[in-house]
Amino acid sequence: MDVFDPVKYSLEENKFFLKNLGESPITILKDNLPDGVNATAVQEVLGAVYQLEEERHHRGWAWSGIEKVKASIETYLTEWIRWKEMSARGAPRFPSMHSWDSRGRPHRGGIGSDSGKKVSTYIDKDGDRHTFALPLRDAPVEGFVPSWIKPEAPLPDDLDVNMDAGTVACPLCGWTTNYSTGSQAQLNLAKSRVAKHLKSAKEEPERHRDLWQKLFT
Repeated sequence: MDVFDPVKYSLEENKFFLKNLGESPITILKDNLPDGVNATAVQEVLGAVYQLEEERHHRGWAWSGIEKVKASIETYLTEWIRWKEMSARGAPRFPSMHSWDSRGRPHRGGIGSDSGKKVSTYIDKDGDRHTFALPLRDAPVEGFVPSWIKPEAPLPDDLDVNMDAGTVACPLCGWTTNYSTGSQAQLNLAKSRVAKHLKSAKEEPERHRDLWQKLFT
């Protein structure tokens, strides 16, 4: 296992993992498992964590660590409760599977929303999306950076959308396309045109492609 994703497992399994991370699955599986907890899931997750901890102790191999796995699980469980409370007040059951316009209206399957049939991200109070999945191995190592290399400005968090004028623009170079105001379908098509621009821009092509990856993958 290179990536731990709490979404793959039931709520009962995630709660069970929280209590037993770092334990040997062989020992754990000697006892009866609680309802809703699958032995295969226990072997998969607890086995991976136990092996990573053994490698850390005996070989000095670094990995993300038990605390980060716990944090990933706790975040997922907290968001699940929040989604349920929001749903009771009329929100979609899984908010991250929708895109949200400037008026706070959800659009299922819109650009930037979770794709496929399962949740993969959550939305924080500032409207930013974060993935639940946690890479376990190969933590990034800071390399040598020459003094003459200046840090780039952070990539924008969204396209420049003018709802009144009916325009969507690239926040890097200003390339603009129009759409019919009041139509979410037309807005999505305009965003798709900007996405195509980001992939083929001649000016700062790498930065444009990085923004495409950030916003559309």
